[in-house]
Amino acid sequence: MGRAGVITEDFKGSENTAYHDIVALFKIYRSVNWRMQIKINQVKHRFQIEYGTDVDSFLESIYHAGMDINQDLGDMKERVEAINRSNKFLKLIDEAVELMRKFHPQGERNYWILYYSYMSAYKADNLDEILDKLEPHFPNITRINRATYFRWREQAFEAVGGILWGYEEESIKILEQFKESFKEE
Repeated sequence: MGRAGVITEDFKGSENTAYHDIVALFKIYRSVNWRMQIKINQVKHRFQIEYGTDVDSFLESIYHAGMDINQDLGDMKERVEAINRSNKFLKLIDEAVELMRKFHPQGERNYWILYYSYMSAYKADNLDEILDKLEPHFPNITRINRATYFRWREQAFEAVGGILWGYEEESIKILEQFKESFKEE
């Protein structure tokens, strides 16, 4: 599989190269999602205690009153914006997975592989437990082989990586061909 996913850095001597690592993205997904739910609930609770209303109603009343959120709520603004950015990132991943599920030829299979391996709230203790959870989704297969699971997981990573960041290798090849064809002489 090509490199696609979360931007990480690979240190090779003095040379640093940035790349996307879809595996790293899915390995942290469950943890980030859990933390986001906690932070969102904390902010909601704080608004309820301090202002006696939910966040959406509060923000709507501020805008109607003509208050400047940057000036009047500067301490909370950064926190809310950080939570919002992280939440949007999680939604982007969820949307990419749903898009793959709906339109990829093996989308349903790939979805369940990613869901039980990385996205469900419950983290399986081992691969056998994941395979047990996958069995009802594949009634035509008596037992999914471990090698089959890993092959399918790689295909799911490729499909979601292609949605999130496009097909980088193909794009680079096309750009190189374009540059070669239209060189200034």
